[in-house]
Amino acid sequence: MRRLFLALGLLAASLTAFAAASLPSYLVLPVRFAPGDISYATYEQHEFTLRDDTAIHRGRYWRATADAAKLGDDPRQQLAQLIEAMKKAGWEVAMQDLPRNPPLATFHYTRDGKDAWAAVQTGEGVMVTLVESAAPSAKLDLPVPTASAKVAASADFPMLKRFPGSKLTGTVDDDRPFLVAVDPAKEPVQVASGAVVKSYEGLPNLGTIEPIVVYSDALKRAGWTLVEEDTAITSGDPSLTAHFVRGTTDLWAHVHSRGGDGYTISLADAGAERGATKMKAELDRACKVPVYGLNFDFDKATLRADSEAALNAILAFLQAYPDLAVELGGHTDNVGKPDYNAKLSTARVETVRGWLVGKGVKPTRLTAKGYGDTQPVASNDSPEGRAKNRRVELRKPGC
Repeated sequence: MRRLFLALGLLAASLTAFAAASLPSYLVLPVRFAPGDISYATYEQHEFTLRDDTAIHRGRYWRATADAAKLGDDPRQQLAQLIEAMKKAGWEVAMQDLPRNPPLATFHYTRDGKDAWAAVQTGEGVMVTLVESAAPSAKLDLPVPTASAKVAASADFPMLKRFPGSKLTGTVDDDRPFLVAVDPAKEPVQVASGAVVKSYEGLPNLGTIEPIVVYSDALKRAGWTLVEEDTAITSGDPSLTAHFVRGTTDLWAHVHSRGGDGYTISLADAGAERGATKMKAELDRACKVPVYGLNFDFDKATLRADSEAALNAILAFLQAYPDLAVELGGHTDNVGKPDYNAKLSTARVETVRGWLVGKGVKPTRLTAKGYGDTQPVASNDSPEGRAKNRRVELRKPGC
């Protein structure tokens, strides 16, 4: 009996694969599309060309190619015949450009509860891209983070479960700085010194955009803030970065999708890097400890809202060691004039000092000094190095 159920399961799987490799019945063209020339994704996107603009549509996705020899040798005549066939099948012509090289037409279909868009191109052959409006094939519910990001290599992150049906294939520690463009118009900033990266095997028909859309929705519902989202309509290499902050908990997640080839989740636990005991040990060892995640508005001394966790971590550290006095040292990269950088770094650490004093830290325990670009810890020749140099340090006076 168990073998019978297995056989039926394999038959169902093969029928599903066959259906996925077949174009929808409402797409009727006078050319033959072999199953091996049809690709399918459960949820993908395409940018369709219209008369005066373009439009991005998402949903069930097909791309197919066929030999156009039976339509003649002229690509423009080929497309003209395909346009007539599409119109007879109920498609509306949204755009047609026969003189274009290669000729292209865009169509819209709204019948029998279907809302679909298709792009038909001729030249070397016939290429059809079709998107039928639909929701993602999966939904993900993520818990609100309550614990450290540390987890066994063989397990998912508790707060970042895997995409349904995917398989965990590897876990590595990435000791490169975790960089985030908190201001899309400016260089990225370092928010953590490293991350844990988990790689997953995708599903055969998983589109590149589907994991990004599903995780974006799930993360926002779990209390994360979406900081970056690259839908990569032209590159086909989408990703997102999200931030969760509550008290001293400070997590940064990056999801990078390759669709059927899999996806990765990188998680940086910036809060764990700023634990009071860890910071005290580093201060005793090196007389100073850098604190990343204190982000300011560009060219100003105004703290950004995403600095909350780093500020709370410094406050918790000072509360844990009430007899300790520290210097707040401000550092910049070498972009700009040295005198200006020195003034800016001083103003910024004075802002941090003011915040801490406002939370009850005695003013006598805190001094603030701006060093500008005079004490780099990395080369200023790369965005990564400049991000590492832009930092606030806690220093032990007289050490």
